[in-house]
Amino acid sequence: MALRWKRDKPPTGLQRIVSGPVGYTLWDGKQRYATARATVRGPGAGWYWVAGWGSGIPHLNTCNQPLVDADAAKAAAMSYVRKCLSAQNQSQPG
Repeated sequence: MALRWKRDKPPTGLQRIVSGPVGYTLWDGKQRYATARATVRGPGAGWYWVAGWGSGIPHLNTCNQPLVDADAAKAAAMSYVRKCLSAQNQSQPG
């Protein structure tokens, strides 16, 4: 399965004025596995990621442990998703 990051569409209208950087979605063309978003408020500003949404990946939200940049958040999310998918494949009878 080929997982890839897709940049989200930027907000339009008044939302564009108050929005932070545009986020990313990890998907395989059919299913969303994770998202990476920026948090720009408070002392914990940085990037976090969330996984789950009925994709078979256990839900995980890292908003309380933001990372320095988008690349770090995307790498951590990719690692988590691949680990979970690998564990699912090993547990399947084959």
